[in-house]
Amino acid sequence: MANYTVQLTAPAGNYPFDQVRVSLTCDAQPQQTQDLTLTPSMAVSHVFDIANGTWRLKISGIGFVPVDEQNIVVNGDATNAKNLTVIYYTLHTDRDRDGVLDAAGTLNQLSPRTITFGTAGRGAIIPVNCNRDGNNAVVGRTDNQDQQVNGNSDLVTGVARFEIRRTIVGPVVVVPAGWELRLWLDKAINTDAAAQRHFRIFDGDANNSLEIIGPETADEANITTASVGAAKAYGIEAVRFAGQNFTSGQGIVSLFVIQPEVTGANNPTYMYGERIVAARWIGNHHRQTVSRLYVADAGNAQFRTDLGNAAAADNPAIAVTTGAPRITPATNVTFLNGNAWANYAPIGETVPEPAGDDRWMRDTIVSGLSSWPGNVLNTPQTADVFMKTHRWRSLQNWVFRILLDLPDPLNPGVPPHPKVGVWYPAAGSADAITSANSGGNIAVTPPVQKTANGIVTPYRYGRIYYGHNRYHRVDASSRDFMAAQNMQTPIILDTDWLLVGHVDEMMTFVPDNNPGNAFKKWKLLVASPAEAYRLMTAAQGAHGAANVLNRAAWDNVNNRFDYTSLQINGTNVGATINALLGNGQAPLTNPRDHSNYTYKQLRDWNIGGVETVIARNVTLLKNAFDLVDTDIIKVPVIFFPESFNPGDFTFADKVSGWTIGRDNGFNVYPGKQGGFQCGALTGDMPNMFVGNDRLMIPKPFGPWIEDNTNPNHGYDLFERDLTQKIAAIVNGPTCDFIDDWDDYHVALGEIHCGTNELRAPYNGQAAFGNARYANWWTAVDA
Repeated sequence: MANYTVQLTAPAGNYPFDQVRVSLTCDAQPQQTQDLTLTPSMAVSHVFDIANGTWRLKISGIGFVPVDEQNIVVNGDATNAKNLTVIYYTLHTDRDRDGVLDAAGTLNQLSPRTITFGTAGRGAIIPVNCNRDGNNAVVGRTDNQDQQVNGNSDLVTGVARFEIRRTIVGPVVVVPAGWELRLWLDKAINTDAAAQRHFRIFDGDANNSLEIIGPETADEANITTASVGAAKAYGIEAVRFAGQNFTSGQGIVSLFVIQPEVTGANNPTYMYGERIVAARWIGNHHRQTVSRLYVADAGNAQFRTDLGNAAAADNPAIAVTTGAPRITPATNVTFLNGNAWANYAPIGETVPEPAGDDRWMRDTIVSGLSSWPGNVLNTPQTADVFMKTHRWRSLQNWVFRILLDLPDPLNPGVPPHPKVGVWYPAAGSADAITSANSGGNIAVTPPVQKTANGIVTPYRYGRIYYGHNRYHRVDASSRDFMAAQNMQTPIILDTDWLLVGHVDEMMTFVPDNNPGNAFKKWKLLVASPAEAYRLMTAAQGAHGAANVLNRAAWDNVNNRFDYTSLQINGTNVGATINALLGNGQAPLTNPRDHSNYTYKQLRDWNIGGVETVIARNVTLLKNAFDLVDTDIIKVPVIFFPESFNPGDFTFADKVSGWTIGRDNGFNVYPGKQGGFQCGALTGDMPNMFVGNDRLMIPKPFGPWIEDNTNPNHGYDLFERDLTQKIAAIVNGPTCDFIDDWDDYHVALGEIHCGTNELRAPYNGQAAFGNARYANWWTAVDA
């Protein structure tokens, strides 16, 4: 027998491995094994008592290059000294979100343990690559709907990076031939769908790098050590934002290293795992600077001219892009159907939607943005991203074919607009398409806060608000998407009283730069029938004969005004103050049975019913954030019944409990059974476009007061009232009133419905006086 000493010296350095197994084998002799714990740069020995003969020495351990020495002749005591080498592979993401890949996490653990935000937040943020940077994606698709990196600019703005790195400590040797690497993408919570549907990993970080993990491949990929070399970078993008079936917005990328001599073939030996999270979508609000305005060509040349003049006069001036739904070819809309992209076909809709008139730019998309830390030190990237609403009309052809930056048929050869992204959260869902899904029903407050029981909750990015009730319901996919961003906690309002059912028909926010409180730099404009009738009542004594709902044209020859009655549904609706305040017959008929109704019925219903329902919505806002009456500007608007809700009413639904019955619908609150749904009779001024220092407001066609001391020989009573209220805001915006009656009003919309915009990111650092608010991932705590 011999004392055979195996002396092992681990290399100097820092590495996470210290265990090896030593084995000695010889024919006809029992195998000898010993596990040793090593310390860097220190020799560790073990003495084996073995028989003389020819032996084989094996040394293996996690991270250690194996030793396999054969034909060792033992003939007496001996020492076999080995200097070991460590080779291991690590995974690196931008865990601290500064644009630079970080050191490896902890061996055999997920890093970070949870995704967090705030100044000490951790977890790599992955951009949702939903634009067309290279224009080499299929027409109508975005960069995250194909299997490759789409150009060098895509690498900067739409694709994040991670790396696999090899570390060698000790004598340089080649990587053992049997070692393997495996990347795996997994979901972060069990209720999420498979992570490969949400993220895509490319085989490199160069243009045209191909998907190796993602929707159209698999959730894991084998990587050769030769392809990694000393280090290899991989591209990664998010295929979607958080939302339905992806509530967390998170995923897990893991690197498994396989050393078959330790754990057997195909069995992972050790791993490094990184939690990742998709960038969030943030809806824009009116405190953000407008850089571009969108409007559709819908036979509305004069309107577009007037709107363009107002946009050009804004400060800063706003560029205008005209959409062309009537000539844009039909374009399929794709969605991820399992592991393949399929053409979306809503039940009962034409696919694809043909070109045609569609003037409702607001209803088609919701303006927003998304940002992430980028791939360069402290150089975040921001992208304009529109939420495509769950709506099926011709403008979507223009959105997916032109807005994503293809040649514009109205301006051949001229880049029509900046690069933008588009995300359609409801595509592929079984959700119904309804009016409530439209962008006019989805808006965002400026920054607000809520004080309750001495606790102040800030909403630095504002709060989304939309109508969602019995008759008007936003689809579940869109609601899940907005809620999952966890940035702009939604407020649900009541729009059942409106026929179209959009929040922009009753309110909007305008900037007020004066308060020192960053959460109060706004005024809330609210439609108010009571204000309209109050103004007319005050003016009746002197101007009872003033024309309302008429176009007034000055006749220079006869020094007088000529009046032309406006029409709704082919019926003249022009009247006077006296008529509107009297008890004569109103021109429009009751939608319940097409009987006539009186101006008194209309007036009582507006003041007692519509005003009350709007006030209830204001109360909902007061419950959601710190809103007081001095923050509110009441805007004169008169409504009329457009449709009837069948069914029985209750006593609580009555406008007046003193009046018997429903009064043919006029004694039931709008939006209730047995009552009406409304449209705006006068121009709905809150339904305006809020620019930078200009408000582009639909002309109300309120009472026209003749006044030769006025440069226009008169003025609109409702226009002047709103202008004076806005003028009371020190250095407040300018009011531009634009005639949209024939192009939008009679089609149940106004200027806001017919426009859309890009807005610059909100400067949270300047607004709140702290650098942490420059980026959403440091600004938020959840």
